[in-house]
Amino acid sequence: MILTDDEFKLFSQLIYNESGISIKEAKREFLQVRLQKRLQAHRLVSYYRYYKLVSDKNQGQRELLDLVDSLTINETSFFRNRPQMDVFADMVIPELIRRKSALKRLRIWSAGCSRGHEPYSIAMTILKRLGDADSWDVKVLASDISLRVLELAQRGSYTELEVENVHPGYRDSFFKKVDNQFQVIPRLRKLIVFDYHNLKHENGLSGLDAIFCRNVMIYFDREEQQRLINKFHASLAEGGYLFLGHTETLQGLSDKFRFIYHNKGAVYQKTG
Repeated sequence: MILTDDEFKLFSQLIYNESGISIKEAKREFLQVRLQKRLQAHRLVSYYRYYKLVSDKNQGQRELLDLVDSLTINETSFFRNRPQMDVFADMVIPELIRRKSALKRLRIWSAGCSRGHEPYSIAMTILKRLGDADSWDVKVLASDISLRVLELAQRGSYTELEVENVHPGYRDSFFKKVDNQFQVIPRLRKLIVFDYHNLKHENGLSGLDAIFCRNVMIYFDREEQQRLINKFHASLAEGGYLFLGHTETLQGLSDKFRFIYHNKGAVYQKTG
């Protein structure tokens, strides 16, 4: 069933208004395939009937979330982009420890946390680097637009294949093998607060020490990228750090961050 021009415009505008995800003409076939799967799930025979469902403010909200979820690629892994995680471990955390030694409070946001690999990697790194971690107030705020992946992240249970690139010392310290799965230990889990959040909307976060938002801006057009970067700037404490995906950049979007490149890893620091 071919998606007409009018139908493509209806759905792409609906998705943009809901999530900020921009679907260009080149992605029309991709959208069509995803829509067909949702039609089959509801036993509907036309795009129009499905549009009426997802655009219904009372009845279609959960289905709209499921549609948006189907358009994102939740590819993730523990310690993804190792050089960047090394910058976090070797440069950012020591600097934050020095700067916040009196307050002993850290707040990190993993925006677009997918199935939890990133926030758990962040928390493991912090616990290993802090030393006297029990004397610190640490929270990793982990959010995603997909309720499905958030449910998986909260379980904190992973296959042997998923944890194979976790350093053995980390794996032994932070996972417990249960049957054929590796379960994150309670000490690690309690550092993380998982919550649904649509980056299109505000969440009131402020005073953050670091934000990880990697491989998320690729879904947005330039206007939404600009709005998101302004939001992150407002959410970060002075001198806070912003980690983006390796193909993403602030060039032309903001001059309020300092670009730092260290041992093949990149991060931006809020300057004012």
